[in-house]
Amino acid sequence: MSASDPLSPADPAQVIRINISDDGDTHWTVESRYLLTDDEDEELFDEYATAVTRGERDAGYDESQFEPFVQNAAEATDREMALEDAGWNEPRIEVPDEDENLEEDVRIGVISYSFTWTNLATVENDRIYFGDALDPSAGIGMQLDENQRLVIESPPNYGLETPTQLSWEGPHQFEEGELEIVFLRGAGSADFVPAELLPLIAGAIAVLIAGYLLYRRQQSSDALPEWLPIPDRYESENAGQNDVSPEPSTADGADTRRGADPNPAGVSGASVEFDEEPDDVDLELLSDEERVHRLLRQNGGRMKQANIVKETGWSNAKVSQLLSKMDDDDEIEKLRIGRENLITLPEVDPTEID
Repeated sequence: MSASDPLSPADPAQVIRINISDDGDTHWTVESRYLLTDDEDEELFDEYATAVTRGERDAGYDESQFEPFVQNAAEATDREMALEDAGWNEPRIEVPDEDENLEEDVRIGVISYSFTWTNLATVENDRIYFGDALDPSAGIGMQLDENQRLVIESPPNYGLETPTQLSWEGPHQFEEGELEIVFLRGAGSADFVPAELLPLIAGAIAVLIAGYLLYRRQQSSDALPEWLPIPDRYESENAGQNDVSPEPSTADGADTRRGADPNPAGVSGASVEFDEEPDDVDLELLSDEERVHRLLRQNGGRMKQANIVKETGWSNAKVSQLLSKMDDDDEIEKLRIGRENLITLPEVDPTEID
């Protein structure tokens, strides 16, 4: 971002995106972002962007600026690397994310410069190893200035082997090993199940089937266990069907058989409670929607959108788009409070704010 830029910078003013391919190459895009508040700004942006992309005006990016980093990384990792296909992309004007809290008529003008950094990541079987070439030990010492953002995008059909953030805001100095990330083929997809979990899943299915068969067997027997819930409509549905005589109920219909709780959980009028979430859940096996639901249940059914971003490590844009879709599908509810969004489960009253 040059001091001679004719427009005010957006926040962040610069976004660096690294898209990782399944062959280990990485596609980099460096975006310069500007605030456009009216038609005059948009016209000025078009003129400026056209001049930059045609090479008529210097915006501070060119191939020679990045080549020294590629050479240093190649020497540090002893891998052949190259910088290819460098050049300007078509300028664009986009609607800001909801989390940017801008006026309704404000737009973002984006000028972007892209290149491919070959062999930056390494591929071994079903895993892609990224980041060793950007580590301080490799002589790169990557850092973000204020008003910069770094976003790493997963390869197609890959997910994180272990949870880690993929977006950082400046100012930030990356520590040794912080950018070393392992992607696993199929991780995070709906049809992916690690081989080591298959015996556990098979065992769980067997237990469920056995439990169901036992339940059906005991329903037809008069030796009903104390823990088995018996519907209040037992008498009307089973009258005359067998010789089992139902035990009496109280005058108000409460079940008194075998010490049953006269006010079982879940009856109308009870407060909303959520079962305690197990700590050993592998988050990479959950869909994005399931992770949001899990976070909400862990936090009493409501969270601020900013806290969801913080807990997941996802980008603001991803969280905003995901929550908008879930809201449209009635999976959650969004309530705007000042400059923040409150996210709740449908069964939670969003007006009952702590």
